[in-house]
Amino acid sequence: MAFAAIVPYALPGYLLALLLLLAVRRGTVRSQRRWVTGGSVLAVTGLALHGALLAPAFLGAHAQGKPDLTVMTLNLRHGLGDAERAVSLVRSRHVGLLVLEEVTPPARERLRAAGLDQVLPHVAGQARTGVSGTMVFSSYELGVATAVPVRNGAWQVEVRSPRPFTLFAVHTSQPLDYAVRWHHDWDAIHRAVRAASGPRLVVGDFNATLDHGPVRDLLGAGFRDAARAGNAGWQPTWPSHSGYKWLPGGFPLIAIDHVLVTEGFGVISARTAVVEGTDHRALVAQVRW
Repeated sequence: MAFAAIVPYALPGYLLALLLLLAVRRGTVRSQRRWVTGGSVLAVTGLALHGALLAPAFLGAHAQGKPDLTVMTLNLRHGLGDAERAVSLVRSRHVGLLVLEEVTPPARERLRAAGLDQVLPHVAGQARTGVSGTMVFSSYELGVATAVPVRNGAWQVEVRSPRPFTLFAVHTSQPLDYAVRWHHDWDAIHRAVRAASGPRLVVGDFNATLDHGPVRDLLGAGFRDAARAGNAGWQPTWPSHSGYKWLPGGFPLIAIDHVLVTEGFGVISARTAVVEGTDHRALVAQVRW
């Protein structure tokens, strides 16, 4: 599971290996060059295969025009994320559907004080102590929210937009220390998603990349990742330098926060944004349907 999180780094790894092999080849005797040449061929092959694997995230057609809905997800890291900055993003990006993870009771009050309930008045989910407070805020009326049995909090709720759809707001356990819980969480999510019908969104902190098996299963079932569908390229979300100041350049390493959509939703764009106080970047996706 740890390897799946770093798959995108294989591309520069192959390139570096190729450059090193080419540099070494110049200083080797003829009898040794065949080994260097063989290694170079393997590096070129890996480079080509990985390039083809990652190309759809950057190339291809995607939806155009004005979005029907802007979706944002953000993990607040024990409720410590800057509430005013989060609400400012909601306003400036014209977010109509917001999924927040790790909403603690004090964080909920700060969000309310920052004006979130005025912008997105329809609310589902619960603020909780620790990391299990997953909440939904919407400009559209919400149906009755049903809890999905996920350790860190997940909800299924109908979003009553002009074309209603079902939202799954999720926050799974992390797989390195809690692998059994993580698998249990994903089993619960898959059961809930399969039992639903019609247009659906799965949004939140997956604690998984697109290369992890449970996410690949969703993609195989007809879901599309917003960043890839919008040709936004690789959009890593964790760990953000705002949560870990020691990170060089503030560059997050892996993409574990996602917006997945079923067919019928077109994705115009997907971009990350920094929110101080949390170790996750926000992910903002513009969709049409």
